[in-house]
Amino acid sequence: MPEFTPTQGRYLAYILAYTEGFGLPPAESEIAAAIGVSPPSANQMMKTLEKKRLIRRQSGVPRSIEILIERDAIPKWKGKRITRTVKVWTLGKPAKQIAGRAGSGKSSVYRFKITLQDSDPAIWRRIETKDVTLEKLHELIQAAMGWTNSHCHQFEVAGTRYIDPRLMEEAMDDFGAVEYSGLRISDLVSRHGARLRIGYEYDFGDSWQHEVVLEQVTDSEPGTRYPRCLDGARACPPEDIGGVYGFADYVEAITDPSHSEHDELLDWHGPFDPSAFDATQASRRMKKGLRAW
Repeated sequence: MPEFTPTQGRYLAYILAYTEGFGLPPAESEIAAAIGVSPPSANQMMKTLEKKRLIRRQSGVPRSIEILIERDAIPKWKGKRITRTVKVWTLGKPAKQIAGRAGSGKSSVYRFKITLQDSDPAIWRRIETKDVTLEKLHELIQAAMGWTNSHCHQFEVAGTRYIDPRLMEEAMDDFGAVEYSGLRISDLVSRHGARLRIGYEYDFGDSWQHEVVLEQVTDSEPGTRYPRCLDGARACPPEDIGGVYGFADYVEAITDPSHSEHDELLDWHGPFDPSAFDATQASRRMKKGLRAW
């Protein structure tokens, strides 16, 4: 059984109860208010719990507390009723350089794995970027995957859809759609925690659905240029091919010279190697940026 003092157990009880109740860990200010101590005291206790390997946190990421011991070993929370400091999230100007900075004073770097859903074999990329807006994240996804930014797109996080501000007039009758102007990665991490998962749809006709998972938040490395693509697998499908199922038919035809549609598809798009992928080229595209939509 893990060893901790009754006071440490009280902190753990609150963190567990809050996380189970709201689906994300508490902020340190909420911990301090619930326990009845000053914010510096709560911060010091978090460091103590980390040293004892009872919890872990990601540097520079709010609400990233993760309990490392069995839940059954933690006492039940017996304090006052747990409430959240922020009950309704609204879009506003992001705090200046706070959520996007690591504790060491270096810029935080967000590592994402992007997977094209229902692709078989999987088409995926792993990228790193500093804190950017969703508008810029869209460009990085496009560049890393190999898309051409020729169609509309949208993000979805925890049931909320974030769309290009230029599409808001068309979406006025679509309850729940929010424009993502000014919204940053750090804002979403602050709201939804360090295990952030983002849905990204590109081309509402072919409906290319991507899963974008935040894998890690680290300090930037001296001398390293961001954004960059670390690795990945397989080539991006051609545009306007008919989604993942049309792409499967396309690959079957383009890789078989005897297929009845092989020559026609070859004339349409040229040679295509479905296994081709170059992380260096993807990084170059990410740094260069995309043409405007």
